[in-house]
Amino acid sequence: MTTDKRPAVELQQVSKCFGDFRALDNISLAIHEAEFFSILGPSGCGKSTMLRLIAGLEHADSGKLMIGDRDMAEVPAYGRPCNMVFQNYAIFPHLSVGDNVAYGLRNAGLKKRALEEKIENMLNAVQLAGLEKRKPDQLSGGQRQRVALARALVREPKVLLLDEPLGALDKSLREQMQHELRELQQSVGITFILVTHDQEEALSMSDRIAVMSEGRILQIATPLDIYEQPNCSHVATFIGDMNFIDATTDDVQDDGSVEVIVPGFGRLRFNQRLPSERRGLAHRVAIRPEKLRISRQQTEAELCVSGLVVTSSYWGDQSQFQITVDGCDTPVTVAAHNVGQSGETPPARGERVWLSARPGAFLRFEN
Repeated sequence: MTTDKRPAVELQQVSKCFGDFRALDNISLAIHEAEFFSILGPSGCGKSTMLRLIAGLEHADSGKLMIGDRDMAEVPAYGRPCNMVFQNYAIFPHLSVGDNVAYGLRNAGLKKRALEEKIENMLNAVQLAGLEKRKPDQLSGGQRQRVALARALVREPKVLLLDEPLGALDKSLREQMQHELRELQQSVGITFILVTHDQEEALSMSDRIAVMSEGRILQIATPLDIYEQPNCSHVATFIGDMNFIDATTDDVQDDGSVEVIVPGFGRLRFNQRLPSERRGLAHRVAIRPEKLRISRQQTEAELCVSGLVVTSSYWGDQSQFQITVDGCDTPVTVAAHNVGQSGETPPARGERVWLSARPGAFLRFEN
Protein backbone atom coordinates (compact mmCIF):
# COMPACT_ATOMS: atom_id res chain seq x y z
CA MET A 1 0.00 0.00 0.00
CA THR A 2 1.58 3.28 -1.06
CA THR A 3 1.80 6.12 1.45
CA ASP A 4 1.56 9.03 -1.02
CA LYS A 5 -2.25 9.04 -0.88
CA ARG A 6 -4.07 11.62 1.19
CA PRO A 7 -5.58 10.43 4.48
CA ALA A 8 -9.29 9.73 4.27
CA VAL A 9 -9.47 9.42 8.07
CA GLU A 10 -6.88 10.55 10.57
CA LEU A 11 -6.81 10.15 14.35
CA GLN A 12 -4.32 12.25 16.29
CA GLN A 13 -3.66 11.22 19.92
CA VAL A 14 -7.27 10.21 20.46
CA SER A 15 -8.37 8.84 23.84
CA LYS A 16 -11.76 7.72 25.09
CA CYS A 17 -12.83 6.54 28.56
CA PHE A 18 -16.05 5.05 29.86
CA GLY A 19 -15.87 5.75 33.59
CA ASP A 20 -12.64 4.17 34.81
CA PHE A 21 -12.28 2.05 31.67
CA ARG A 22 -9.87 3.44 29.07
CA ALA A 23 -11.28 2.19 25.76
CA LEU A 24 -8.81 4.09 23.55
CA ASP A 25 -5.40 5.16 24.78
CA ASN A 26 -3.69 7.90 22.77
CA ILE A 27 -4.46 6.45 19.32
CA SER A 28 -2.80 7.96 16.25
CA LEU A 29 -3.19 6.59 12.72
CA ALA A 30 -3.94 7.67 9.16
CA ILE A 31 -6.18 5.63 6.86
CA HIS A 32 -5.64 6.33 3.16
CA GLU A 33 -8.15 7.25 0.49
CA ALA A 34 -9.52 4.18 -1.36
CA GLU A 35 -7.90 1.85 1.17
CA PHE A 36 -9.45 -1.29 2.63
CA PHE A 37 -8.32 -0.92 6.25
CA SER A 38 -9.11 -3.44 8.99
CA ILE A 39 -9.06 -2.95 12.74
CA LEU A 40 -8.43 -6.35 14.30
CA GLY A 41 -8.48 -7.45 17.90
CA PRO A 42 -10.30 -9.38 20.63
CA SER A 43 -13.51 -8.25 22.28
CA GLY A 44 -13.00 -5.20 24.49
CA CYS A 45 -9.81 -3.99 22.76
CA GLY A 46 -11.39 -0.71 21.58
CA LYS A 47 -11.91 -1.43 17.89
CA SER A 48 -15.68 -0.79 17.84
CA THR A 49 -15.22 2.33 19.96
CA MET A 50 -12.85 3.68 17.31
CA LEU A 51 -15.38 2.99 14.58
CA ARG A 52 -18.15 4.73 16.56
CA LEU A 53 -15.91 7.76 17.08
CA ILE A 54 -15.36 8.03 13.34
CA ALA A 55 -19.12 7.71 12.75
CA GLY A 56 -19.91 10.38 15.35
CA LEU A 57 -21.82 8.00 17.60
CA GLU A 58 -19.25 8.59 20.37
CA HIS A 59 -17.03 11.59 21.09
CA ALA A 60 -13.37 11.53 22.07
CA ASP A 61 -12.22 12.81 25.43
CA SER A 62 -9.04 14.18 23.85
CA GLY A 63 -7.25 14.31 20.51
CA LYS A 64 -8.38 15.20 17.01
CA LEU A 65 -10.37 13.28 14.39
CA MET A 66 -10.20 14.32 10.75
CA ILE A 67 -12.19 13.03 7.79
CA GLY A 68 -10.53 14.36 4.67
CA ASP A 69 -9.25 17.82 5.55
CA ARG A 70 -12.09 18.61 7.98
CA ASP A 71 -12.00 18.43 11.77
CA MET A 72 -14.99 16.41 12.96
CA ALA A 73 -15.09 17.83 16.51
CA GLU A 74 -18.29 19.84 15.93
CA VAL A 75 -19.80 17.70 13.16
CA PRO A 76 -22.74 15.47 14.23
CA ALA A 77 -23.14 11.92 12.99
CA TYR A 78 -25.71 12.87 10.31
CA GLY A 79 -23.36 15.48 8.87
CA ARG A 80 -20.33 13.25 8.42
CA PRO A 81 -19.37 11.88 4.98
CA CYS A 82 -19.53 8.27 6.12
CA ASN A 83 -22.08 5.49 6.50
CA MET A 84 -22.04 2.39 8.67
CA VAL A 85 -23.03 -1.23 8.07
CA PHE A 86 -23.83 -3.24 11.20
CA GLN A 87 -23.58 -6.95 11.96
CA ASN A 88 -27.37 -7.21 12.36
CA TYR A 89 -27.92 -5.44 8.99
CA ALA A 90 -30.41 -2.89 10.50
CA ILE A 91 -32.59 -2.89 7.38
CA PHE A 92 -36.30 -2.10 7.60
CA PRO A 93 -38.35 -5.34 7.60
CA HIS A 94 -41.53 -3.63 6.31
CA LEU A 95 -39.83 -2.10 3.26
CA SER A 96 -38.91 -3.80 0.01
CA VAL A 97 -35.30 -4.15 -1.11
CA GLY A 98 -35.68 -1.16 -3.43
CA ASP A 99 -37.28 1.01 -0.76
CA ASN A 100 -34.60 0.08 1.77
CA VAL A 101 -31.89 1.16 -0.66
CA ALA A 102 -33.77 4.32 -1.58
CA TYR A 103 -34.47 5.32 2.02
CA GLY A 104 -31.43 7.55 2.44
CA LEU A 105 -32.04 9.28 -0.90
CA ARG A 106 -35.65 10.37 -0.33
CA ASN A 107 -34.62 13.83 0.83
CA ALA A 108 -31.79 14.26 -1.69
CA GLY A 109 -33.99 16.15 -4.17
CA LEU A 110 -33.52 13.64 -6.96
CA LYS A 111 -36.09 13.32 -9.70
CA LYS A 112 -37.88 10.00 -9.91
CA ARG A 113 -35.94 8.70 -12.92
CA ALA A 114 -32.57 9.71 -11.45
CA LEU A 115 -33.52 8.01 -8.18
CA GLU A 116 -34.54 4.82 -9.99
CA GLU A 117 -31.29 4.77 -11.96
CA LYS A 118 -29.16 5.11 -8.81
CA ILE A 119 -31.07 2.30 -7.11
CA GLU A 120 -30.81 0.09 -10.19
CA ASN A 121 -27.07 0.69 -10.53
CA MET A 122 -26.45 -0.04 -6.86
CA LEU A 123 -28.53 -3.24 -6.90
CA ASN A 124 -26.51 -4.38 -9.91
CA ALA A 125 -23.28 -3.60 -8.05
CA VAL A 126 -24.26 -5.80 -5.09
CA GLN A 127 -25.79 -8.57 -7.25
CA LEU A 128 -29.41 -7.94 -6.23
CA ALA A 129 -30.81 -7.03 -9.64
CA GLY A 130 -34.38 -8.28 -10.02
CA LEU A 131 -35.01 -8.52 -6.26
CA GLU A 132 -36.08 -4.92 -5.65
CA LYS A 133 -39.68 -5.89 -4.85
CA ARG A 134 -38.84 -8.55 -2.27
CA LYS A 135 -39.11 -7.99 1.48
CA PRO A 136 -36.17 -8.78 3.79
CA ASP A 137 -37.84 -11.94 5.13
CA GLN A 138 -37.77 -13.34 1.59
CA LEU A 139 -33.98 -13.01 1.36
CA SER A 140 -31.06 -15.11 2.51
CA GLY A 141 -28.60 -13.81 5.09
CA GLY A 142 -26.09 -12.90 2.38
CA GLN A 143 -28.75 -11.05 0.38
CA ARG A 144 -29.83 -9.05 3.44
CA GLN A 145 -26.22 -8.09 4.01
CA ARG A 146 -26.01 -6.88 0.40
CA VAL A 147 -29.12 -4.73 0.97
CA ALA A 148 -27.40 -3.11 3.94
CA LEU A 149 -24.30 -2.48 1.85
CA ALA A 150 -26.32 -1.02 -1.03
CA ARG A 151 -28.24 1.31 1.28
CA ALA A 152 -24.97 2.56 2.81
CA LEU A 153 -23.17 2.99 -0.52
CA VAL A 154 -25.94 4.56 -2.59
CA ARG A 155 -25.35 7.92 -0.90
CA GLU A 156 -21.74 7.81 -2.10
CA PRO A 157 -19.99 8.33 1.24
CA LYS A 158 -16.28 9.07 1.41
CA VAL A 159 -15.86 6.34 4.01
CA LEU A 160 -17.81 3.13 4.63
CA LEU A 161 -17.62 1.77 8.17
CA LEU A 162 -18.17 -1.97 8.63
CA ASP A 163 -18.82 -3.20 12.17
CA GLU A 164 -18.27 -6.99 11.98
CA PRO A 165 -20.73 -7.17 9.06
CA LEU A 166 -20.17 -10.85 8.28
CA GLY A 167 -20.30 -12.21 11.83
CA ALA A 168 -23.85 -13.60 11.50
CA LEU A 169 -23.13 -15.61 8.33
CA ASP A 170 -22.08 -19.24 8.13
CA LYS A 171 -18.52 -20.10 7.08
CA SER A 172 -19.06 -20.71 3.36
CA LEU A 173 -21.28 -17.65 2.91
CA ARG A 174 -18.89 -15.52 4.95
CA GLU A 175 -16.00 -16.51 2.68
CA GLN A 176 -18.07 -15.70 -0.40
CA MET A 177 -19.02 -12.29 1.04
CA GLN A 178 -15.40 -11.54 1.90
CA HIS A 179 -14.51 -11.89 -1.77
CA GLU A 180 -17.52 -9.83 -2.84
CA LEU A 181 -16.78 -7.06 -0.33
CA ARG A 182 -13.21 -6.74 -1.58
CA GLU A 183 -14.36 -6.67 -5.21
CA LEU A 184 -17.02 -4.08 -4.35
CA GLN A 185 -14.53 -1.84 -2.56
CA GLN A 186 -12.18 -1.89 -5.51
CA SER A 187 -14.99 -1.13 -7.96
CA VAL A 188 -16.47 1.83 -6.05
CA GLY A 189 -13.04 3.14 -5.05
CA ILE A 190 -13.88 4.51 -1.61
CA THR A 191 -12.32 3.90 1.79
CA PHE A 192 -13.60 0.85 3.68
CA ILE A 193 -12.85 0.53 7.40
CA LEU A 194 -13.63 -2.92 8.78
CA VAL A 195 -13.79 -3.88 12.44
CA THR A 196 -13.40 -7.62 13.05
CA HIS A 197 -12.06 -10.20 15.47
CA ASP A 198 -11.68 -12.72 12.62
CA GLN A 199 -8.03 -12.86 11.59
CA GLU A 200 -8.68 -14.72 8.32
CA GLU A 201 -11.25 -12.10 7.35
CA ALA A 202 -8.78 -9.27 7.92
CA LEU A 203 -5.91 -11.06 6.17
CA SER A 204 -7.95 -11.92 3.07
CA MET A 205 -9.50 -8.50 2.41
CA SER A 206 -7.25 -5.75 3.73
CA ASP A 207 -4.64 -3.47 2.26
CA ARG A 208 -3.44 -2.82 5.82
CA ILE A 209 -4.39 -4.05 9.28
CA ALA A 210 -4.19 -2.41 12.69
CA VAL A 211 -3.92 -4.99 15.48
CA MET A 212 -5.29 -3.67 18.79
CA SER A 213 -5.10 -4.74 22.42
CA GLU A 214 -6.39 -2.97 25.54
CA GLY A 215 -7.11 0.31 23.78
CA ARG A 216 -3.78 0.56 21.98
CA ILE A 217 -2.53 -0.21 18.48
CA LEU A 218 0.24 -2.80 18.57
CA GLN A 219 1.11 -2.88 14.87
CA ILE A 220 -0.09 -1.41 11.57
CA ALA A 221 1.14 -3.22 8.47
CA THR A 222 0.14 -5.14 5.36
CA PRO A 223 -1.38 -8.60 5.88
CA LEU A 224 1.88 -10.18 4.69
CA ASP A 225 4.02 -8.23 7.15
CA ILE A 226 1.58 -8.72 10.03
CA TYR A 227 1.72 -12.50 9.50
CA GLU A 228 5.38 -12.95 8.57
CA GLN A 229 6.94 -10.21 10.72
CA PRO A 230 4.78 -9.56 13.81
CA ASN A 231 6.42 -6.94 15.99
CA CYS A 232 5.55 -8.55 19.34
CA SER A 233 4.44 -11.86 20.76
CA HIS A 234 0.86 -10.62 21.25
CA VAL A 235 0.45 -9.95 17.51
CA ALA A 236 2.17 -13.23 16.69
CA THR A 237 -0.27 -15.07 18.94
CA PHE A 238 -3.40 -13.33 17.68
CA ILE A 239 -2.60 -13.72 13.97
CA GLY A 240 -2.51 -17.39 13.05
CA ASP A 241 -0.95 -20.21 15.07
CA MET A 242 2.52 -19.91 16.52
CA ASN A 243 4.93 -22.16 18.41
CA PHE A 244 6.85 -20.47 21.23
CA ILE A 245 10.02 -21.96 22.75
CA ASP A 246 11.97 -20.49 25.66
CA ALA A 247 15.48 -19.60 24.55
CA THR A 248 18.64 -17.92 25.81
CA THR A 249 21.08 -15.53 24.14
CA ASP A 250 24.52 -17.20 24.17
CA ASP A 251 26.71 -14.73 22.32
CA VAL A 252 26.46 -11.20 20.91
CA GLN A 253 28.67 -10.71 17.85
CA ASP A 254 30.49 -7.55 16.76
CA ASP A 255 28.63 -7.58 13.44
CA GLY A 256 25.30 -7.13 15.26
CA SER A 257 24.19 -10.75 15.05
CA VAL A 258 23.47 -12.92 18.05
CA GLU A 259 23.68 -16.62 18.72
CA VAL A 260 20.78 -18.16 20.60
CA ILE A 261 20.42 -21.55 22.27
CA VAL A 262 16.99 -23.04 21.48
CA PRO A 263 16.30 -26.27 23.39
CA GLY A 264 15.80 -29.13 20.96
CA PHE A 265 16.78 -27.05 17.94
CA GLY A 266 20.34 -26.18 18.89
CA ARG A 267 22.20 -22.94 18.29
CA LEU A 268 20.58 -20.44 15.92
CA ARG A 269 21.97 -17.17 14.61
CA PHE A 270 19.79 -14.05 14.32
CA ASN A 271 20.77 -10.84 12.60
CA GLN A 272 18.57 -8.58 14.69
CA ARG A 273 19.18 -7.80 18.33
CA LEU A 274 16.42 -7.41 20.87
CA PRO A 275 16.26 -4.04 22.67
CA SER A 276 17.69 -5.49 25.89
CA GLU A 277 20.07 -7.94 24.17
CA ARG A 278 22.83 -9.39 26.33
CA ARG A 279 24.45 -12.74 27.01
CA GLY A 280 22.16 -14.92 29.09
CA LEU A 281 19.00 -13.03 28.11
CA ALA A 282 15.92 -15.23 28.47
CA HIS A 283 13.38 -14.70 25.69
CA ARG A 284 11.15 -16.66 23.33
CA VAL A 285 11.79 -18.01 19.85
CA ALA A 286 8.76 -18.61 17.63
CA ILE A 287 7.93 -20.46 14.42
CA ARG A 288 4.68 -21.00 12.51
CA PRO A 289 3.40 -24.63 12.35
CA GLU A 290 3.48 -24.61 8.54
CA LYS A 291 7.14 -23.54 8.51
CA LEU A 292 8.12 -26.90 9.99
CA ARG A 293 8.40 -29.91 7.66
CA ILE A 294 7.72 -33.43 8.90
CA SER A 295 9.19 -36.64 7.45
CA ARG A 296 9.90 -40.20 8.46
CA GLN A 297 13.55 -39.98 7.43
CA GLN A 298 16.27 -37.55 8.35
CA THR A 299 16.79 -34.94 5.62
CA GLU A 300 19.80 -32.92 4.55
CA ALA A 301 18.17 -29.68 5.62
CA GLU A 302 20.39 -27.21 7.49
CA LEU A 303 18.19 -27.68 10.57
CA CYS A 304 16.78 -31.18 11.14
CA VAL A 305 15.79 -32.57 14.55
CA SER A 306 14.09 -35.72 15.80
CA GLY A 307 10.87 -35.97 17.79
CA LEU A 308 7.92 -38.14 18.79
CA VAL A 309 4.33 -37.67 17.56
CA VAL A 310 2.02 -37.01 20.53
CA THR A 311 -1.17 -36.37 18.57
CA SER A 312 -2.10 -36.62 14.89
CA SER A 313 -5.25 -34.92 13.55
CA TYR A 314 -6.56 -35.31 9.99
CA TRP A 315 -8.35 -32.17 8.68
CA GLY A 316 -8.91 -33.12 5.04
CA ASP A 317 -6.57 -30.83 3.14
CA GLN A 318 -4.00 -30.94 5.91
CA SER A 319 -2.93 -32.84 9.00
CA GLN A 320 -1.82 -31.30 12.26
CA PHE A 321 0.62 -32.90 14.67
CA GLN A 322 1.79 -32.26 18.21
CA ILE A 323 5.41 -33.37 18.50
CA THR A 324 7.81 -33.53 21.41
CA VAL A 325 11.26 -32.64 20.09
CA ASP A 326 14.21 -34.35 21.77
CA GLY A 327 15.70 -31.93 24.27
CA CYS A 328 12.74 -29.50 24.28
CA ASP A 329 10.15 -29.52 27.08
CA THR A 330 7.60 -27.64 24.97
CA PRO A 331 5.67 -29.71 22.36
CA VAL A 332 5.50 -28.05 18.95
CA THR A 333 2.62 -27.98 16.49
CA VAL A 334 3.29 -28.91 12.86
CA ALA A 335 0.83 -28.39 9.99
CA ALA A 336 1.35 -30.45 6.83
CA HIS A 337 -0.63 -30.46 3.58
CA ASN A 338 -2.06 -33.80 2.52
CA VAL A 339 -1.14 -34.19 -1.14
CA GLY A 340 -3.03 -37.48 -1.40
CA GLN A 341 -1.01 -38.79 -4.34
CA SER A 342 1.47 -41.29 -2.90
CA GLY A 343 -1.01 -43.14 -0.71
CA GLU A 344 1.35 -42.73 2.25
CA THR A 345 -0.53 -42.32 5.52
CA PRO A 346 0.38 -39.45 7.85
CA PRO A 347 2.59 -40.27 10.85
CA ALA A 348 0.61 -41.72 13.77
CA ARG A 349 0.73 -41.14 17.50
CA GLY A 350 3.88 -42.60 19.04
CA GLU A 351 5.81 -42.63 15.75
CA ARG A 352 9.31 -41.13 15.58
CA VAL A 353 9.71 -38.44 12.93
CA TRP A 354 12.12 -35.76 11.76
CA LEU A 355 11.37 -32.05 11.66
CA SER A 356 13.22 -29.64 9.40
CA ALA A 357 13.02 -25.88 8.92
CA ARG A 358 14.89 -22.91 7.55
CA PRO A 359 16.70 -21.15 10.40
CA GLY A 360 15.39 -17.88 8.94
CA ALA A 361 11.81 -19.00 9.63
CA PHE A 362 12.32 -18.50 13.37
CA LEU A 363 11.34 -15.20 15.03
CA ARG A 364 12.35 -13.79 18.42
CA PHE A 365 10.40 -11.88 21.05
CA GLU A 366 11.17 -10.57 24.49
CA ASN A 367 9.25 -12.22 27.33
